[in-house]
Amino acid sequence: MILFFYGPNDYLLSQKLNELKNKYKEASKGSFDQVTLEGSELSFEKFLSQTQTVALFATTRLVVVEQLFAAPKEVLDKIKEFLPKISASSVVVFVHRGQPDKRLGLYKALNKPKISQYFKPVDQSNINDFIKQEAVKHQANIGRGEIEYLGQTVGPNPWQLSSEIEKLATYRGDDKISKEDIDLLVSRNIFSNVFNLVDSLLAENKKRAIEEVEKIILSGEPALKVLGAINFQFRLMALIKDELERGTNPSNVASKLKANPYPVNKSLPYAKKFSWEKLDGFYNKMAELDEGVKTGKIIEEEALKELVLKT
Repeated sequence: MILFFYGPNDYLLSQKLNELKNKYKEASKGSFDQVTLEGSELSFEKFLSQTQTVALFATTRLVVVEQLFAAPKEVLDKIKEFLPKISASSVVVFVHRGQPDKRLGLYKALNKPKISQYFKPVDQSNINDFIKQEAVKHQANIGRGEIEYLGQTVGPNPWQLSSEIEKLATYRGDDKISKEDIDLLVSRNIFSNVFNLVDSLLAENKKRAIEEVEKIILSGEPALKVLGAINFQFRLMALIKDELERGTNPSNVASKLKANPYPVNKSLPYAKKFSWEKLDGFYNKMAELDEGVKTGKIIEEEALKELVLKT
């Protein structure tokens, strides 16, 4: 049997691979043989010997080839030609964490129904669905609002999301998880802090904005990274405003932008309130500060403070 697991979602891919390993262990009742080959160190001779070996004491032999497309092209070409000859006693799982080159012959040969499975990334468009699935797995009692809040707090990091949901489920038991629980237990994502800062700037609350800047600086996040995240948030505001002016129903803006509903819904009132002139002012200030930091005219932390004081 040949299987092909690939895609950028390392978390779900790893889960699927572990499930497969456990399935064969249980089916063979302990008589199980497994070997893992690394693509970066793979030769055709090594692949051939492992996939053609018949285990003496095992009923099932599982061969996992990790990061397949890190192997030299000549090795990949030889494997492609050899696929039909792989021993029936072996289960070969080709794994590539990320997006392989679709032009390669081996990719085309493996990317077939019933053989390949693509693990798409967790992003702002599907983060809530992922949290729901993990909540069921960990028996976490969490509502829709808290799901959106957790997604905004952590961001599209499936490993951390799963860990945080497990932590919250253990802490709360059968009781419903609250936003206060999330604030208490969950490590915040940079974009959560940035959203609070942008929220303060757009509300023209300079006192709160200064407090948010101080929190960000104390958190140790690189100020240049924070400035980039702020710029992203302003871009989201502009996209929301554009959709509203095109006549898009506010309840459909998040799905139209394929974005997390939580930040979109929080930004909607500001997108309606502030003019393009106001948003352009933020963009121009961000561009000025970005140039100042990159040319060494201003240090990163001071750029953050200036954004608050002079906007």
